Amino acid sequence: MSLRKYFSFTKVGLREGFQYRSDALAGIGATIISLVLFYFIWKAIAASGELTQPFEMIIAYVALARVIDNATSADLESWVGDRVRKGTIVNELKRPASLKLQLYFYQLGKSSFKLLVRGIPALIIGIIFLNVGIPTYSNSIYFLISIFLTLNLAIFLSYTTSMIVFWTKVGWSLRMTRTMIAGLFSGAMIPLYLVPDNVRAVFNLTPFPSMVDAPISIYQGTADSVIHIFGVQLMWLIILGLLSEVLWRKAKQKLTVQGG
Repeated sequence: MSLRKYFSFTKVGLREGFQYRSDALAGIGATIISLVLFYFIWKAIAASGELTQPFEMIIAYVALARVIDNATSADLESWVGDRVRKGTIVNELKRPASLKLQLYFYQLGKSSFKLLVRGIPALIIGIIFLNVGIPTYSNSIYFLISIFLTLNLAIFLSYTTSMIVFWTKVGWSLRMTRTMIAGLFSGAMIPLYLVPDNVRAVFNLTPFPSMVDAPISIYQGTADSVIHIFGVQLMWLIILGLLSEVLWRKAKQKLTVQGG
């Protein structure tokens, strides 16, 4: 199987990002505003004396969480939902290319653009103003590997929930639900080391901690085992890949029935 034709979808995703410059600028602004808001929210909490960890440690975690969350976001639910609702999804299926790979490489392009224009600037701001710090050389390499796995987890998860659109016909609500749950369970909103152990144990039964908390622990050098983190991330990629395939086969049957 030649992947050359699929890289054209990556170019489409990148091109969309560069074409809609106003959206890109708005995204950068939203990222900076969210960093400022989280800074003052946690500063207010710290002033109340309720924090069990130093404020500098928490704000560094939160800043990294915003970087990772912005750099690895995916939204295939809206793409699929728009085409299912209009009925044009059939045109995508007529192409001599796997729908899953079309969506994967398309989202890879869009997410790569977000990494460049939103993730990197947010990281620079965090290093300069929010005590994020710079990891060691080895941790930097491990962090980049983990970010790549996180990006794939985000795409796989978005693709899996996008398959549900074939039944709901609406994509944006699925995306909103997914991002809200992911934000809570992954550490994107609250550092997971502040969560009670029994609650965190429940969170760890989901793929979400592997998407934000895990790469942060690598960056900050607090990970017990980098190999274990990579293994868990790969495990969830396999699980989501299998689940999405089951849902896709069910969705194709539904399309066949509706289309006669």
